[in-house]
Amino acid sequence: MEDLKLITSAPPHLRSPVTVPWIMQQVVFALLPAAIWGAVFFGPRLALPPLVLAVLACVGFEALDCLAFRRPLTVGDWSAVVTGMLLGLSLPPGCPFWIPIVGGGVAIFLGKQMFGGIGQNVFNPALVGRAVLLISWPKIMATWHVRPPFVLGATSYATPVDVVTSATPLGIVKAYGYPAVWETPHLLFRLFVGLVPGCIGEISALLLLLGFVYLLARGVVQWDIPLFYSMGLVAVALVARQNPLFHLLAGGAVMGACFMATDYTTSPMTPRGRIIFGFGAGALTGIIRWLGGYPEGVTFGILTMNALVPLLDRMLPRRFGVKKA
Repeated sequence: MEDLKLITSAPPHLRSPVTVPWIMQQVVFALLPAAIWGAVFFGPRLALPPLVLAVLACVGFEALDCLAFRRPLTVGDWSAVVTGMLLGLSLPPGCPFWIPIVGGGVAIFLGKQMFGGIGQNVFNPALVGRAVLLISWPKIMATWHVRPPFVLGATSYATPVDVVTSATPLGIVKAYGYPAVWETPHLLFRLFVGLVPGCIGEISALLLLLGFVYLLARGVVQWDIPLFYSMGLVAVALVARQNPLFHLLAGGAVMGACFMATDYTTSPMTPRGRIIFGFGAGALTGIIRWLGGYPEGVTFGILTMNALVPLLDRMLPRRFGVKKA
C-alpha cells in the first residue's frame, strides 16, 4: 500500500479535550442575542425566514454532499449550523426566499466541501456565500427593509405603512458623501445599540461584542485578530479623515472582526501571522468602503486575507516552544 504523505504544521502539537461540536455550539450561543434583536427590530416576518432558511440550507446541502460522495455524515459537528447563522445574519431582512438557499449552497459546496470539508477550506464559507450573492444580485443585497420609526432621515408618512426601504449609514456615505450621514441624530448611539437599517444580525454592535466577550471567557476565540482588525480599519479611517468610531460600529465590522476573521481554519496559526492578517483585513475593509464600488468591505477584505493565510503560515512558522495562537 502506498504511504500517505501528510502535511502538518510545525511542532509542538497539543491535544485538547475540547470538541468541534462544543466550540460550534458556543458560537451559536454567542450569536443568539444579535439574532433575537434582529427579529425584534425588523419583525419576525422579515428577519426569521432568511435566517432559518440559511441554516436549513447549509445543513441540508452538507448532508446531501456527504451522501452523494459517500462521506461520513458531518452535520452533527454543528459547523454547518454556524455557517448558516453567519450567512443568515449577514443578509438583508425581507430578502427573497431563494437568496439564503442559493447562498447556503454556495457556502457549503464552493466554500467548504470542495476543499474537503471542515478544517480544510481556505476561505470562510459564509463569506464565500455572501460574496457570490453580493456580486450576482447587488440590488437585492442592498435593499433594506425597516419599520418607519427607524428610517434614517424620515419623519412622517402621508399614509400608515408597516415596512419601508431605507439606506444604511454606509449606503448614505457611498451615495451622498460622508457629511450626509451625520444628519441622523445620535448616530453613534444608534449604531452601538442597533437602531439603524442593516443586515439582520449586524446592526447591534453592543450585542455582538457581548457575544464575543462570552467566547473569550469560554476560551473559544482570542482577542488579537479583532484588535488588529480594528486598528487597520481605524488607520484607514484616519487617513480618509473620517470618524474611526463610525467605521468600527457601522456595517458588519464588529461581526466580521469577532466572528468571521477569527475562524480557526481560515486564520493564521502564529501570533505574527495573526497580527498581519487582522490588520490587513481591517485595512482592506476601510479601503473598500472609502475608495471601492461597494459601501461595505468586510466580506472582500477578510476573503482577500484568507487567501494569504497559507503564505503567512509558511513565512512565519511557529518556533518550537512558542505557544500556539
